[in-house]
Amino acid sequence: MKWLCVGFMAVVMVAVASGTACGADPTEQGSTDRISRAIAAMRKVDFSGLSPAQEKAKEKELEEAWQTLAKAGKPGADALKAEIARIDAAGERDDSFKLNAAAALWEIGKLDSAPDVAAVWSGDVALDSTFDSVFYLALDAARTQDPRALPMLQAVLRDKKGSVFLAEHYMQLAWPTTQECLWGAYGPAGLEPLAKVLDRSKDGTSLETAAWLLAKANYEPALDGIRKLAKDGQSDARGWAIRALGLYGHPQDFDFLVAGLTEKDPQIVQSFAYALYEYGDLRAVPHLIPLLDANDPSLFRELRVALGHLRTPDGLEALQRDATASNDAEYRQWWTQFKQTAFEPVGLTWDAYAAKTPAEKQKALAALREADEQKYRLRPTDRELSHDALVKAAQEWRTRGRISGGTYEWVEERHVLAAAAAADIPLLLDVKAKCYTRLSDECLDEVRILDDLVGRLGRSRYRKDVGICEKVEPLRQEDNSAPR
Repeated sequence: MKWLCVGFMAVVMVAVASGTACGADPTEQGSTDRISRAIAAMRKVDFSGLSPAQEKAKEKELEEAWQTLAKAGKPGADALKAEIARIDAAGERDDSFKLNAAAALWEIGKLDSAPDVAAVWSGDVALDSTFDSVFYLALDAARTQDPRALPMLQAVLRDKKGSVFLAEHYMQLAWPTTQECLWGAYGPAGLEPLAKVLDRSKDGTSLETAAWLLAKANYEPALDGIRKLAKDGQSDARGWAIRALGLYGHPQDFDFLVAGLTEKDPQIVQSFAYALYEYGDLRAVPHLIPLLDANDPSLFRELRVALGHLRTPDGLEALQRDATASNDAEYRQWWTQFKQTAFEPVGLTWDAYAAKTPAEKQKALAALREADEQKYRLRPTDRELSHDALVKAAQEWRTRGRISGGTYEWVEERHVLAAAAAADIPLLLDVKAKCYTRLSDECLDEVRILDDLVGRLGRSRYRKDVGICEKVEPLRQEDNSAPR
């Protein structure tokens, strides 16, 4: 479906530049016959077997068809919808036409066409067959932050196969990053609709995507729904709900996450190990160590990364024994590199650490955790960022679509955390939405910073220590029972 990427993007630019899209007077936009011929040219497109000359001629024909439909306005949109209905009634398969028709409908009617576009995307069509088109249309809709765009975003929730290549930045966006971009660009107003997906959807991919996105935003009203999915959900939806609980890091969920390590399905156990990595409670380590003999490669990689992250003397010694005895060259190399860098923040080498007494090792690892937390702690010489100044900074960040540079270039994570509270999460999510106006590797780096801040602010509502700690404890006396 090469022509969608080439022809569609070229004709859209022509239509926008010439003002021939939505709202044109149909009496000036060509005859019904021209519309019919344009639609016929778009049907059953197949470039395989064409010579370069034939391919070029077909691309030209398709560009002219796009121009005809863009100029036709409402009559063009009506004809496209009628053709889609005929395809469905006949039980035909022409995903290329349907997805291109959806793109044309969006170009003609923008948000007024959102229900029609969503209907196409929700139907029997493979969104990943030309996902670039679907993604950029959905992103265009999301950036409006208009509620009329929601049906399009909800329709795309069911896709996890599609990916987008950003040629300028030479990077591939795949699920769940594609969905994070779309819903992130829509902003915090999308969280309540996403939470409703947990209650209403029967589609597994939509459920796992919604759970993950809600956890990234630390949307507390969705927590019980995600707990239910993590306990009773099916397949991948359950696995990603389990991972989501790790992001939330609520004191109530530790026992559930640890118990999950005893399950039989290695993919589910991997999700529990991932969640415990994110959860940040060192009490998980004794439960992770016995699983180092796992035969599943993905689970094994998750376990060693978790133990390297939740650094305790027992966990590191288990990795040392296991890696030394392993025949896996990649594993041994990973462990060698880990030992070379793990203690640099506190001026130690692995050998110096290994020579210490058990008590000294505990003290060294506590110092290492404290070193990791320094970027979140204000320094005596730091400039103060008041809450009013934070609000002004956020306004500038939204206007500029970035959190770097500008008047508040000096602001770092520790300044924001000192000035902000959990109630400011929507403010930061709105800043994040504007960062998505410049989709790039730099944008995604800034998004990760904002996600980190949101996660820590969210955890501050219910746990004493939001980072890695000896034991996650509730901020106040709470029910610490198993998930409902």
